[in-house]
Amino acid sequence: MHAVPLDRPPRPSAGAVTDAVRGAILAEALRRGLPAPVLLAFHAEADYHAGLRYIVADVEQRYGMPSGSLAWHVARRMFSFEHPSNYQTIIDLEVFADEGAGPILLELPETEFLTVITSALKVAFRNGRIRAQEVADLYEYAGEALRAHGTPYRASGDDWEFEWIGDPTQYELTVQPALQALADPRLAGAQDEFEDALLKRRRGTPKELEAAIGKAASAVESTLKILHHEHNTPLPKSGELGSLFGRLSSNDSGRKALLPGWLEHLVLAAGGPRNNMSSHGQGPTIRVVPEELADASIAAAATAITLLAHYLP
Repeated sequence: MHAVPLDRPPRPSAGAVTDAVRGAILAEALRRGLPAPVLLAFHAEADYHAGLRYIVADVEQRYGMPSGSLAWHVARRMFSFEHPSNYQTIIDLEVFADEGAGPILLELPETEFLTVITSALKVAFRNGRIRAQEVADLYEYAGEALRAHGTPYRASGDDWEFEWIGDPTQYELTVQPALQALADPRLAGAQDEFEDALLKRRRGTPKELEAAIGKAASAVESTLKILHHEHNTPLPKSGELGSLFGRLSSNDSGRKALLPGWLEHLVLAAGGPRNNMSSHGQGPTIRVVPEELADASIAAAATAITLLAHYLP
């Protein structure tokens, strides 16, 4: 039996994969013989961790969370208490035992939750715990749950992965056309960079959000360089976005400009966030890249790439 599909406005990126969505996916995994402790055990095997304690510590470090904060939130979820005198004992005996597996999965950053599901199912299949068709069915269910609740993630079919798509409408109108344009073999380098930006946005750690902004702008730079090559236009000394666009939009050396100069702000839009938030050292203040800025940078790069592809001969 298939559920009736519901169309709903998308949720904001942060907090989109709610307890309700996670609970539905975990319940389906349990129905197929994969309870929460087993999912985390298989994830630990895939990610080379010795157990729950190390998974939690690794997540805290990679997502810039204070040490011990994730375990504390899991304990609060389990017992609804203020800070007791035997706090550490509760953490050791409850949070990092099998009973803590479900609450841990509900407290993980949403991108990490999806990573756990992905890695655990792959290991479960490899170990003969679940059949390929069961994995595919679970991914289909998870994808429908993610879509029905307006999250910016989808199951990506035969790859047994979850991909970030952002706002579904924006994805359809901007990212998909860019991916179609990038399928041109001449744009293989730009395609790698743009897909890497999508992957880093999907993972969503602070450093990867920063890297997603950089990769999105790099994909536009690579597309401009291919235009230079395909139109026999010498590259400028600087490989930066502004110089690359300037050469293609000028009439230097008797060449007719390929790009109208008034496209500058549209084509170079992804460069601003990269130059201010990604490409330079952050100095004494820790740089925090908000998810919405990474989303906007990817959308800006996608729009520019789709447009520039029309100028390929």
